Amino acid sequence: MTIVHRHNQGGVALLTAMLIVALVGIIGAGMLSQMNLALHRSGNIWQSEQAWWYAVGIENWLGKLLRQDAQNSDIDSLEEAWAQPVDYLPLDGGALQGRIIDLQGRFNLNNLNGSDTEAAQEQFQRLIELVADTDQVTARTIAAATRDWIDADINPTLPDGAEDDYYLGLTPAYRTANTLMASASELRLVKGVTPAIYAALEPYITALPQVTPINVNTAPAPVLATIVPELPPSTGEALLKSRADEPWKSVDAFLQDPALAGLEIDANRLDVMTHYFLASGQITVDRAQVQFFSVLERGDNGAVRTVRHSTNVD
Repeated sequence: MTIVHRHNQGGVALLTAMLIVALVGIIGAGMLSQMNLALHRSGNIWQSEQAWWYAVGIENWLGKLLRQDAQNSDIDSLEEAWAQPVDYLPLDGGALQGRIIDLQGRFNLNNLNGSDTEAAQEQFQRLIELVADTDQVTARTIAAATRDWIDADINPTLPDGAEDDYYLGLTPAYRTANTLMASASELRLVKGVTPAIYAALEPYITALPQVTPINVNTAPAPVLATIVPELPPSTGEALLKSRADEPWKSVDAFLQDPALAGLEIDANRLDVMTHYFLASGQITVDRAQVQFFSVLERGDNGAVRTVRHSTNVD
């Protein structure tokens, strides 16, 4: 009986030892997995930081490019160096792609709070009808409601505007901003704007911190076709063909284009130079990707400052 008891003790000890070895193996594998995960996380963080600093450096470089352009040219057009996209630029450990967009070639939503709100509202309505393929009532509603979203009062623009009394009845409820838009994406909150309408308008709108004229040398056809009520949609394409031969040196030269013959157009709402640009692109460093968006303002003296910037990091 004593011998059997010893054998039982030996079996229990062996099982215990095997269990301990198994537990150590499991713990060790878990620790190794956690260590590898931590190393990957650290690597991704470092790569994202590296990509971000690349973005900052590129933003500064683009500012220098715009300063040099101001020194060498009295107009801004799509033929200039700043307007040429970069499809692929190798960097240490990665690559860059991006471009500069003239934001004054777009309709500035904050012009709806300027000195000539009626003209701005009418142009925005025409732009909505043209690019979003909507009916006149829907376009008029969106234009009026956008004006109400920006203005400081709480009185809806009749007959189609919207103030807090409309938005507080929605689920979820919210209020109008009653101030200038910080981003054109705010338009998605405005009465009448559907995802499809916003997607159609997005390439042609912007939200700048002040009222701005439209640069006729960079504006796309739909924007050019809506500068006055009398223009047929085809006028935009006709103006692009004229511009392809040579950019307009002045607003007066633009107004003398045959496509605009006989029309009275407010020259104060147009320009051939730009103060606001959007620098956008993507930087890839190993597995990390950073999409950057920087709004740049160039002053009359050529100095460039960053108005705002944002990134999407993957």
